[in-house]
Amino acid sequence: MLYVERLCAGYAGGIVLHEVDLRVHPGSIQAVVGRNGAGKSTLVHTIAGLVRASSGRIEIGGVHVAGRQPHRVAQSGVGLVPQGRRVFSRLTVAEHLVLAASPWRAATPGGEGWTVPRILELLPRLAARLRHRGCELSGGEQQMLAIARALLGQPRVLLLDEPCEGLSPDLAARVRDLIGHLAASGLTVLLVEQQLRHAIEIADRVAVLEYGRVVYDRPTAEARSDPGSLEAIVSIAAPPPSPANRSTPRLWADTP
Repeated sequence: MLYVERLCAGYAGGIVLHEVDLRVHPGSIQAVVGRNGAGKSTLVHTIAGLVRASSGRIEIGGVHVAGRQPHRVAQSGVGLVPQGRRVFSRLTVAEHLVLAASPWRAATPGGEGWTVPRILELLPRLAARLRHRGCELSGGEQQMLAIARALLGQPRVLLLDEPCEGLSPDLAARVRDLIGHLAASGLTVLLVEQQLRHAIEIADRVAVLEYGRVVYDRPTAEARSDPGSLEAIVSIAAPPPSPANRSTPRLWADTP
């Protein structure tokens, strides 16, 4: 579903990504981990069209999208949940959802389709906050809203840039449950994560970026059986995670 080949990109003439290769199959979760400055956000921004690739290929479902404007990439089936959530502080939750469900987005191919009622059923906490402005939401509620906004774009590929950043351990676990649920329903996920333990808890495959290059890309089953290799690369501990349960996600209903 997502094919990246020899991708190079950067800023102001400088190169951040150096011939990055990734293959993400439909309905799977590909994690990308690495230290600060490794190029993780640049990767998702380039796939989403916010940063222009200097060379290489990006395909969504076999369609070449590198070099397209961001709204054209979105129409091709890419949804972005940016780092820091970036909700509009003065708009209510209801207004966010109405904007995200614009007619041109509804025309995007996407299975049975995401609608506002379906979103509110999945994330009932948002239903209780429809009249609250973005600045009045907790960090966890803002993250829910950012994910809901992306889903209403009818993506086939969902890009999540450190979605658990700044959340309590319990809320972060709920985010991972939700991501697993979305992948189990057929959505393809590229998850950028700084914490290796969180990445291998949920992902089907994990890649490590180091100075803009992929230096490791293996199934998480191998990563769990040989955590020392990953620890040496990213210099963080990787205790054995508990298996992710995708069939029974905790979908924010009781989020404080």
